[in-house]
Amino acid sequence: MNFEITDHVPGLSDDQVARAAAEAEAGYDLRGRPSEPNPHLGRVQLVPTDLLDAVEERAARDGQSPEAVVRQALAAYLRTA
Repeated sequence: MNFEITDHVPGLSDDQVARAAAEAEAGYDLRGRPSEPNPHLGRVQLVPTDLLDAVEERAARDGQSPEAVVRQALAAYLRTA
């Protein structure tokens, strides 16, 4: 990802950019903002339950993470598709 520092934002006047920058630099008080649960906090299971044990067994046997086993299996499948 490339980032470029610019002093112009298309669609906003220089005054609007200056006000937004000043507001951001002053900081925000987030203490009154209600917290929201993190949707990524729990385990996301993308592997069907019936395959999960096989993936974990293969990972243990190969000394790899389950994620690596799934990546390798998917890559092998896509090479043959």
